[in-house]
Amino acid sequence: MQKLVLSIVAVFLAACSSSQTVVSKRSDPAVSLPAMKVFANVAAPRGVARSNVDIFEEFIDYAFALESGQTLARLTRFEGPISVAMVNAPGQVVSRDLDRLLGRLRSEGNLPIQRVSSPTAANIVIELIPKRQLYRAAPNAACIVVPRMGSWAEFRKSRFSRRSDWTSLTERTRAAIFMPVDVSAQDARDCLHEELAQALGPLNDLYRVPDSVYNDDNFHIVLTSYDMLMLRLFYAPELRTGMAKHEVAAVLPALLRRMNPQGAGLAPRALPETPDGWKSAIETTLGSRGKPDARVNAASRAVRIAKQSGILDHRLGFAYYARARVTASRDPRAAAGDYARAYGNFVQAFGPYDIHTAQAALQMASLSLSAGDLNQTLTYIEPSLVAAKTAQNGRLLFSLLAMKAAIYKHTGRVAEATALRREAIGWGQYGVYDPREITVRLKIISGLVTKLPASQG
Repeated sequence: MQKLVLSIVAVFLAACSSSQTVVSKRSDPAVSLPAMKVFANVAAPRGVARSNVDIFEEFIDYAFALESGQTLARLTRFEGPISVAMVNAPGQVVSRDLDRLLGRLRSEGNLPIQRVSSPTAANIVIELIPKRQLYRAAPNAACIVVPRMGSWAEFRKSRFSRRSDWTSLTERTRAAIFMPVDVSAQDARDCLHEELAQALGPLNDLYRVPDSVYNDDNFHIVLTSYDMLMLRLFYAPELRTGMAKHEVAAVLPALLRRMNPQGAGLAPRALPETPDGWKSAIETTLGSRGKPDARVNAASRAVRIAKQSGILDHRLGFAYYARARVTASRDPRAAAGDYARAYGNFVQAFGPYDIHTAQAALQMASLSLSAGDLNQTLTYIEPSLVAAKTAQNGRLLFSLLAMKAAIYKHTGRVAEATALRREAIGWGQYGVYDPREITVRLKIISGLVTKLPASQG
């Protein structure tokens, strides 16, 4: 059974945890492709049911620091109407996702933002380039945002100059987002959400904030209610470019009472800041250039630091999850244990219908399926489907639906299995896209079930 567990876990690690998926030509697909599934533009609930005391501290940390740890002396934002242009859009899906995002930024973020056709007339230019070119400039980034730039050619000439340094900025008037053209529609949309949000607002990421794209754990991949609140605060009329930290801090409590009344009076969690050593260990674990032994050691160090530092919240769960990813190929039993620990942590922190829990539940479902426990597998799958749809994660939906379809077929529910399989492939086109890769994953999942004893249904 050990080899079987390993192969399914490895597939799902690639399916759900990798940051980018390469798009290949669609000629002669190995599976019959139904129409690509796409997500409706559902607005997130307005407001955040967390203490405004915590959100106050988070906003200050977001607005006056960078991911690198450098501090910012002044608040910067765009003043007045904001225009956005896209260059080299690969097709209608990515272009439509941008339009939907801009619509949400207007309606939920209260931002005066519009799309324009000319990049020279835009405040923010989104340029899509081949992934290999982007990775040569930023090897560990799926996409990047830089100030004062308007094109990839301009960035290549000035990338090492002070022009591309956010700490030297006094006002935002122009920025460029560079993202790969040869990735799945979901990966392109994820870049749009995260990088456009950072071009407009916070430039920092905080691991202690679980309900945000401003978090390098990458569980949330579309802007959340929390993110929209951050942007509404950022562009509140009481704030302006050039304000110092103490000036923002003086008006922020009143802004929060007005913009997030449900957070008033709630007890703060006051989660401790994330230790630098933990962040460094996680970056090494998930980095693309580290040697396997170094990544495994870094993952164990992240778990150890979390325990010693008392960050026993979702960050400990994420450390377990990260360690499972890098140990799955060499020690599948240990990885299974870490996935179980991550799942337990996330269930306790967020409940069964959260995207953190769903990502760990996928791994638990794959292990249960390998062991032949179909009922337990469905117990993991059902709430995870809700979480994946809410979080708009087509790649996760593909894997969950494919497993459910395989179980239904094995238990004699053939018509339902056929419909689920087609739905899975539709989401696979959005989240994975490459028909050959979709086929491989479907075969592995089906193979697990066909090796089981006679139907349990």
